[in-house]
Amino acid sequence: MTVTTLSIIAFVVLLTGVSKSGFAGALGVFSVPLLMLVMPPVAAIGLMLPVLIVADVFSLKSYWQQWDIQQLKRLLPGLLVGVVIAHALIGWLDAAFIKTAIAILCIVFAIRSLAFSKFTFSALNSRLGAFSMGGLAGIASTLVHAGGPPLIMYFSTIKLPPKRFVATVAIIFAMMNAVKLIGFISLGLIEIKWALIALASLPIAFCGNRLGIWLQGKLNTSQFLKIMNVLLLLLGIWLLVM
Repeated sequence: MTVTTLSIIAFVVLLTGVSKSGFAGALGVFSVPLLMLVMPPVAAIGLMLPVLIVADVFSLKSYWQQWDIQQLKRLLPGLLVGVVIAHALIGWLDAAFIKTAIAILCIVFAIRSLAFSKFTFSALNSRLGAFSMGGLAGIASTLVHAGGPPLIMYFSTIKLPPKRFVATVAIIFAMMNAVKLIGFISLGLIEIKWALIALASLPIAFCGNRLGIWLQGKLNTSQFLKIMNVLLLLLGIWLLVM
């Protein structure tokens, strides 16, 4: 591998660690496109999952049992249904349409939160809202690796405190990535070299984890939610143009 390739991989690992431990995985959507600058799409996806799992381990250790059990119970049924629907209808669902729909949702939600804070999406703060956002996250995560935005929208609506916000998203995606790993192995997308690179990147992932926790600890709930909404706006624009 060239120095450029190794540098981008190292940056992606660091970004993933910061994203998962500090900002509920909101920056994760940038990772695969960055890797695709230096490697084929299939290789980028094959490398990204082991990197995500390494970051998941650090995030779970850092936020162990700080997640919101009640919200997990609300979200998991929708997440499971979304993953099942995505796998069952993978030949019928239009991934580009789903990506565009999520992008528009991100932009609308972020603008509402940043410019019209008095207007709330109260419908999301319900079991039906949790099921809907969980389902959308399951579908989007499976088809376009963009499951974070629906969960961020949901948790921003219910104004979950930062640590519970990050911890709950962390355990959700750790479980989803474990399920994905089985599918990726069966499809031959995970090569030994990608797993070895992910293991070799443990020190960088750990540094990203510590940096993310430090950054998140500097923010109160209001500041954290504002940053999450700015990230949602950027994610929406990114998903529209990429």
